[in-house]
Amino acid sequence: MSETPAPETDAALGRLVARSASGDVASFTRLYDATSAAAFAVAVRVTGDRHLAEQVLQSAFVSVWHEAERFRAKRTAALTWILAIVHRHAVATLREARPVDAGAHTPDRTAASHRALRKLPEEQEQVVSLAYFGGHSQPEIAEMTGTPLATVKARTRSALDQLRDAARPLAESIALPLTGSTPIPPPPTGAAA
Repeated sequence: MSETPAPETDAALGRLVARSASGDVASFTRLYDATSAAAFAVAVRVTGDRHLAEQVLQSAFVSVWHEAERFRAKRTAALTWILAIVHRHAVATLREARPVDAGAHTPDRTAASHRALRKLPEEQEQVVSLAYFGGHSQPEIAEMTGTPLATVKARTRSALDQLRDAARPLAESIALPLTGSTPIPPPPTGAAA
């Protein structure tokens, strides 16, 4: 018998969150066991430091416990919701660790990214969140969500197009380095990367 917990379906994770909201410690333990590896991967990716990531993981799961009653399965997938909390804690931890004047004059791209992500249709937000926050491949996302792979790919492409369009004004406001005396122009709309 394997020590690794069996992967939970999103519906099962949602039920564990709901039972955790009512104070069921055993359900919360199962939820942690099923999601902590993905959550830790997000924390390490954002902080770049295993020690900080451990702190983030602990504080994020305390928030999951306290905020479980706010979770709405119809709004977002349980894993996506948990990974968003982890990401929020990781960013907050980095901000606390950063000197006060560091980056004081840079645009808040993280907040803009989150606003753009929330404006996506729910299905697109889910696939992008699972890929970015969870580090899952498109075939994994298809299996996790019970969605055909072609649909996952189409949702991802559409979401990335919308996010790129939303980021264009922010990117255009950032001064690009010059080569010689000619600025590097942004790529034309619809150009392949």
